[in-house]
Amino acid sequence: MSDTAALVARLRTSAAETTDIEVKAAAGGLPKNVTETLSAFANGRGGTLLLGLDEGTGFIPVAGFRPTAIRDALVTACSEALVPALRVPVEIEEFEGGHIVRADIPEIDPIDKPCHIATRGAYQGSFIRTGDSDLHLTHYEVTQLLSNRTQPVFDAEPVPRATMSDLDPDLVAALVTRLRRRSPRSFAGLAPDEALIRVGAAVNDDGILCPTLAGLVCLGVYPQQFFPQLFVSFVALPSNTTGEATPDGTRFLDNISLTGPIPNIVADATVALLRNVRSASVVRGVGREDRYDYPVEVFRELIVNALMHRDYGPEARGTQVQVELFPSRLVIKSPGGIYGAVRVEDLGTAEQVSSSRNATLAQLLADVELVDEPGHVVSENRGSGLPRVVRSLRQAGMSPPAFDVQPGRVSVTVPQHALLSVEVIDWIGSLGINDLTDVQHLALAIMNSTGRVTNAMLQAWGIDRISAGNALRDLVERNVALPSGGRRYASYRLAPGIREHLNAQSTETVSSISVPRTEPESPRIGPRRSGIAADHDAIKQAIRSGYTTARQIGEALAMDYHAVLRRLRTLQDRGEVVRTRPQHSRSQTYALIQKDDDQ
Repeated sequence: MSDTAALVARLRTSAAETTDIEVKAAAGGLPKNVTETLSAFANGRGGTLLLGLDEGTGFIPVAGFRPTAIRDALVTACSEALVPALRVPVEIEEFEGGHIVRADIPEIDPIDKPCHIATRGAYQGSFIRTGDSDLHLTHYEVTQLLSNRTQPVFDAEPVPRATMSDLDPDLVAALVTRLRRRSPRSFAGLAPDEALIRVGAAVNDDGILCPTLAGLVCLGVYPQQFFPQLFVSFVALPSNTTGEATPDGTRFLDNISLTGPIPNIVADATVALLRNVRSASVVRGVGREDRYDYPVEVFRELIVNALMHRDYGPEARGTQVQVELFPSRLVIKSPGGIYGAVRVEDLGTAEQVSSSRNATLAQLLADVELVDEPGHVVSENRGSGLPRVVRSLRQAGMSPPAFDVQPGRVSVTVPQHALLSVEVIDWIGSLGINDLTDVQHLALAIMNSTGRVTNAMLQAWGIDRISAGNALRDLVERNVALPSGGRRYASYRLAPGIREHLNAQSTETVSSISVPRTEPESPRIGPRRSGIAADHDAIKQAIRSGYTTARQIGEALAMDYHAVLRRLRTLQDRGEVVRTRPQHSRSQTYALIQKDDDQ
């Protein structure tokens, strides 16, 4: 089946157009609204335009369609009707006895957005794809996209009516002390007010010294006196659907507004999270360490990221950062899209570009200390926050966050599901095995989840090969795991006694734990087949841990790129993995197909 045929098959199955596919009959010439679709695809995640098919008759070729004329008209529209111009291949293809015209429209670079219809201008001629419709970008969304081309300075502006007495003297003193210690040549001889001016926390406004917006939200006694909506709302919900109440009418398990300066908000938000999540203890030598549904450092980093990079412009000051804790996920929403040349697919990866919408605020937070952790600053301001989030989640056996980025907002979702869930941590603790390392916790969790673990499967979660091998061999020596297969393709399963201990646990304690009853590997399976099976397992773990492109998977597993592609094709044929972008996309990504019995 050709790629176009596969796209049409999707359309026929759904009996409608999709977010990434637009069909137009174009029997009477190029439709006038085709430029709206081109703009929408370019401003979003890209898409495919198919001309010459009739949606009303089941997406069959249109009689009398003139492919050459339509192709030429579409090329002209792409190059002359839009700003910036779209240079994309436009092809005529044979299809089911007729001809169609196809164009694959990529997402354009963030700094070139919004792609708009030249004759209408940016504010009237910019579109975004929603469902199967092309919708106008709002005035605020267009403004957000245009702001990527300059450096916003709203955070450096003076705050009307605010005075230096509105700053918390303790926070100011801690900041100045740190500045003098960090850069004595620049700050040692400066008075506190002069130091605040130098770092952008204050400004001389017509002869009057007053706080900037950045200074107020970092150091203010109560910034919400001047900006009532610059707070964080925290809600814990009883179900996975917003607005759904419990039988007794409870709509929120917790519902609070977190106010004050950013250091206070971060501390109070952490307290609110821990009050509403489950915990389990891990033995560490003579002590115990609490683990929660979500790593605390991940939550703090995401809150700081939202507060640091949100839009502080006048149009967004009426919108707060929102934290929503569902039974199945944690969601953090903030106003304003991503800033600069950052691409959504690069967020949290080594390829992520460091870019700050609020440059003054970002620099200030690198010197403002956390109120609940003196000596530790709110943010490192090194572009390392989201990559550190992904690493921390992998170490906890959790999938990476999902980013939903629109021109006017960013939503980050962290799924609660984890290999090292609270139930699994409790189970591991009940085994009574002392001094297990984090790698061994993860290995046991993978065995619990899939029935076996290999060195490569641990590498998929960011563990280096030597550390993984040492951890697995130690589990064998402790009679916790049994090896099978050759040295190169060794896999490890829970030892019978451990299985019996697991099965003996009460349903109430381990209701979410199930270990597949896998049979020992047949001696007839040769090394090559065992190696391929191990590759498949490792690739699936790599996708689950957040490596979504073939190149990322290959680098994580030290596997040849072309071998990864072959294994991915096999997993697709088996219905375990699916492509998430058009077949020939240069930035193809892959996702696991979740089955009903998957954990």
